[in-house]
Amino acid sequence: EIGYTLAKDCWGRGIATESSAAVLRFAFEELALPKIVAVANPQNRASTRVMEKLGMTPEGTSRAYGREVLRYSLSREDWAAS
Repeated sequence: EIGYTLAKDCWGRGIATESSAAVLRFAFEELALPKIVAVANPQNRASTRVMEKLGMTPEGTSRAYGREVLRYSLSREDWAAS
């Protein structure tokens, strides 16, 4: 699990996307994980946009951290094909 919080003056610079892409690369290449799942608050459009830019697919909603969240995933096969 990873999380990120960025100072407002750092928003919109691609930092979340770039760092998350590096984590995906490590997870799939080094750890050989078969699938990555990510969640975000439904109101946090910036976070869901990061997941979409990374090629993650929406899977609906789940409960995490005591609240309803949007759930996305990406398989190693889909990541490798992109």
